[in-house]
Amino acid sequence: MDELEFRRRLFADPNDTEVIDHAIENPEQQGLVNELQDFDAQLKSALHVEVPTGLADRILQQQYKDETSTASNVVDIAWYRRYNAPFATAASMVLAVGIYFMSATSSPLQAGEHALEHVYYEVNALERSQEVALQVVNEKLAMFGAQFDSLPGKVTYATFCNFKGQKSLHLIFQSEHGPMTVFIVPAQNNDYQQEDGHFSDERFAGVIANGQKADTILVANIGTPMEDYQTEINGALRWL
Repeated sequence: MDELEFRRRLFADPNDTEVIDHAIENPEQQGLVNELQDFDAQLKSALHVEVPTGLADRILQQQYKDETSTASNVVDIAWYRRYNAPFATAASMVLAVGIYFMSATSSPLQAGEHALEHVYYEVNALERSQEVALQVVNEKLAMFGAQFDSLPGKVTYATFCNFKGQKSLHLIFQSEHGPMTVFIVPAQNNDYQQEDGHFSDERFAGVIANGQKADTILVANIGTPMEDYQTEINGALRWL
């Protein structure tokens, strides 16, 4: 298989046996396999949510209190007390699924908040000064089937990340207005769009641009001309 097919298949399934066998004789490819497998394991771990013991019973108890508090709508719940264990199990499953979808499903505000939280979580990366070659950035970006012709500043950080349950690329480059964070999030069931695509807090501002194949999310210091950089970055992003 050629390099592009290797990277696309690896990104789709880091445990693809053919891809793993293909990389055995190539140290660089083997390094990518290890990196993606580690990330896949971290992602699965992050999405595994333990339901607190007894929570389902407390939910049912509260529901009963709410229902019986209205005199005109008193409900006899004795019929399901005999089936407490099955209902508790079902409630636990519903709760676990609900927690997953609340964490993995994006609304505009949630996406902006998540981007800001992600930046704060890795805020030390903003201080990096050693340049990451554009070739290295494109090697990672090739797993999405794309590459950058250029970037409006020296790249000092490039790594894969988990953006709300989606494998994404996290970049930082040094602009005239300070370090700027760029998230490239493959457009798979993403719903980040809002009226103006902007979000901010007391330190950072951000903008979200939806694309057919990927969304680009920029975060930078307050006062940075985000739209100008967004236009330049999206113009340099080329799909293979």
